Amino acid sequence: MKNITWKRSLSLLMALVMLLGTLLLTVSCGTGEEDPAKDSDSITTGEQETERPLAYDTVEKQQFDREFNILTRDDIAADFEVEDLTGELLDDMLYERNTKVATDFDIEFGYYKLPYAEVNTTLNTQATSGSDDYDLYVGHKYSYGTCAQNNYCYNLGEIDTMDLTQPWWDQNCYANMTVNGRTYMITGDIFPSSMLTSSCLVFNRKMVKELGKDDAALFELTRNGDWTMDAMYEYCKDVSFDLNGDGNMNYTDDRYCLTSWMMDVPFSMYYACNESFITIVDGTPELTYSTEKVINIYEKIYKIIVEQNSYFVTDLNLYATTYEPFVGGRAMFCDVTLSKITTFISEMNDPYGILPMPKYDKNQAEYMSFVNGSSAMVMVAKTESDIEFVGTIIEAMATFNYDNVTPKLFEVSTKLQAAQDPDSSAMVDYIVRNRIFDLAYFADFDISNVVINALKEKSESISSKMTAAARSSKTKLNRMIAQFEKHE
Repeated sequence: MKNITWKRSLSLLMALVMLLGTLLLTVSCGTGEEDPAKDSDSITTGEQETERPLAYDTVEKQQFDREFNILTRDDIAADFEVEDLTGELLDDMLYERNTKVATDFDIEFGYYKLPYAEVNTTLNTQATSGSDDYDLYVGHKYSYGTCAQNNYCYNLGEIDTMDLTQPWWDQNCYANMTVNGRTYMITGDIFPSSMLTSSCLVFNRKMVKELGKDDAALFELTRNGDWTMDAMYEYCKDVSFDLNGDGNMNYTDDRYCLTSWMMDVPFSMYYACNESFITIVDGTPELTYSTEKVINIYEKIYKIIVEQNSYFVTDLNLYATTYEPFVGGRAMFCDVTLSKITTFISEMNDPYGILPMPKYDKNQAEYMSFVNGSSAMVMVAKTESDIEFVGTIIEAMATFNYDNVTPKLFEVSTKLQAAQDPDSSAMVDYIVRNRIFDLAYFADFDISNVVINALKEKSESISSKMTAAARSSKTKLNRMIAQFEKHE
């Protein structure tokens, strides 16, 4: 198995944490809220102390004597395929999971990997041909329109051996992507990489101080519930500057208030304001957004991205340059996901801090984190011939990770490896606590793209785009509902 950078760093830090015997607060992957049951290995009841019951023990053990074949995306194959003990703790925990599940259920895992588009094509081919060569398919945002919506997936909610209401399944995902009782895709603890797709900000602490601002105040604002879009604007105001005086802003030479990538920041800022385009009402998706609020959100985003001349990368060929000004000490903020901190940011020389994305205003109750479309999703082909078997093994892997892998993953990867100070470690709790899933985004409705399209054009107004996108999205939503009603 090929080891990627964040896994290698993660494992080294795990070893350090275990050596020091450090106990850190963890967060439940399923609900996005703090789970006291996972803070310790025991529960105190009166005067007696009992061991915390394991989720894995709730899965009935059976001897199946067969293979369980997983077709995963090649970019996250490390969530499953571990061929042997490697000495790296994450690898070894997943190897232990695979060995334990294989032994307890008398199965042999088969691992296959393809690019995400080919995973979708393979599932569709299997479903239309009546085959069931693979038991678990790992989906992507674009699996929703190509697989789920077209009735090629099994309704996971009808698998008796899976309980989607449990915390090892992301409950925000379950609530917002279940249409008329049909759940075709879900994420949760089964994917160690999943929570690392949560959006956040990193900021250059040295630059904040050099510009006469208070870096510690950013943490205090967050703790007080006052880290808002307006507060971020005040920090960004007048920061971007043509350092070399050539009259042109260039990522190699000049200073920016923010660096960001077009497929991240329009969505991470928008959804951080706690406004989805689609809400599930009595089981049915409805376009429930407030046009006035969407316009107001866009105006706040526009002020930071365009008016304050941030480095907003819209050319795929320049994607990697998104992070260069920040790492080079020439940007105050950088829009990232938790996983990208390790990939792009962690080697920078200047000290940096981590923050959740800002709220819409102080009246917003919680900080919200956008979930990037690359988040892994469980899918099962509708032609699966032994659905109870498949559900049992999927549930076994998810519960084992919930008990054993997720606590260590978040103690280290999101609190130590990616965070250089205790304040940033605490901020991670805000980032992973409330993750937002919008069906309009996963189904790629036009309405979900109005912010990105307007920003790319540097348009001051979003009203006309809203009108056109609302019309086409309403048509697409009605078609989706009709499609779902025809699903068997």
